[in-house]
Amino acid sequence: MPRRIYSHSMLYYLANRMPKPIKRKAFQSFPCLLDSCSSQRKDVFNLRTMKFLTILIASYLSYSLTCLAIPQNFGGNLFGATFEPRTINEDYTENLIAASVWTDNKLPGTWKSIPSLDGDEVKILNVNPIIFGQHSSSVFANEEKGKLKSISILYLDSGKFINQKKINNNSKDIKSLKREFKKTYDLIESTINKRLYKYTKSTPKDSFVGQTDFLRNNYNDYKFGELTLRVSANNGQNICLIIMRSADVSKTYLSSGTAKLVKRERRKELQQNVQMQESGDLKINGIPMFRQGQRPYCAISTLGMATHYLGLRLGTDALAAGAKFRHIDTAKGSKMLDLYRAAAEESDAILQRGRSFDFERAQKYLEKGFPIVVWRRYSYERNLLHSAAARGRKLPESTPNDRLTWPTSKNAPGHASVITGFNKKTGEVIFMESWGEHARNKRMRTEELEATSYATFYFKL
Repeated sequence: MPRRIYSHSMLYYLANRMPKPIKRKAFQSFPCLLDSCSSQRKDVFNLRTMKFLTILIASYLSYSLTCLAIPQNFGGNLFGATFEPRTINEDYTENLIAASVWTDNKLPGTWKSIPSLDGDEVKILNVNPIIFGQHSSSVFANEEKGKLKSISILYLDSGKFINQKKINNNSKDIKSLKREFKKTYDLIESTINKRLYKYTKSTPKDSFVGQTDFLRNNYNDYKFGELTLRVSANNGQNICLIIMRSADVSKTYLSSGTAKLVKRERRKELQQNVQMQESGDLKINGIPMFRQGQRPYCAISTLGMATHYLGLRLGTDALAAGAKFRHIDTAKGSKMLDLYRAAAEESDAILQRGRSFDFERAQKYLEKGFPIVVWRRYSYERNLLHSAAARGRKLPESTPNDRLTWPTSKNAPGHASVITGFNKKTGEVIFMESWGEHARNKRMRTEELEATSYATFYFKL
């Protein structure tokens, strides 16, 4: 019988892009979380959403006076999937592994397209059927240039599980919920592996993807004809099954196109993304948008955006697992700085970390097409000004009175942004948030960013 595996796992948006541990001294991680980076969506609030936000606000208040911010994002809203598929008792196992699905790209049932990246298309099944003996939580299909590359079945996610239980049963404490999650996890993992062992009539092969301890994933791979059925079970995070062609199995997280290039060729490609406009704006094009949805964890989302641009194909679930997130309500024990270092290493890039933003230094990186992630202190009022500037309104001058409104206090909420450009004449930086396409091309005076930032991450090749 297959043995249990424990691994870092992801929903696996790009399941066909997968990868020896490298021992390094770990950075010291911040102890806890300020839940400050909620999505700027204009959804209609229902009772369930209000309860969810109540939980987040309570968490924010409990931490905000005592600790620095770790802006973080992970989980199922990576590409803006906002509807909940209906659970049905129909078995889709045979449907998903049928030859016609993989030879003719004919997906069974009804699927909803989700905004995606780089010409790929991600679809979500509008129902949650039974697959290999267990109900799915979400079923995703990833297509590349019209060809089906993988189907990912998420069975269990710790954040979603505990949050739903909190909403439905407020009387349970977190320890009880964690015990219930562990019991559910063990049952689902055992059932899936038993069914796969019986179905394929073979013992699974151990496999892994990843160069670093933090992002190395271990799997149970079952072979079924021309397909690989890959079980990813991370104790304390989630359980996922990825179906793909065996020919598409890879040992690197880099995109196939990026992996073929030498560093000089990669640098040339990034340089070509830099655009100088008549207004004096210098911008980097091609940085994708990872929508954080209702989850207030922007540091992971912005890291995903920057490294995806560099060629890394890791979703926020995988990054969150690497940072050792276990549940939605706390970042205690997470190792964000180690995660940033590991993600850069998996991208075959160099990460340099500074404290406050340095405009002179940043220009040299941005001119070469290298993105920058900044952790900074956030203010709702200042955000309105930055957003208005994206629409053409002039930013206020950096007068003594204006500086009084800058969020420089250590008690101010923490937030993460991706710096995508600058204008040297006006002394402004151009940046984006993980809130959706409307949150691109925001602007801030360099003096404000230098005064409000507390960690800056420079990527280069």
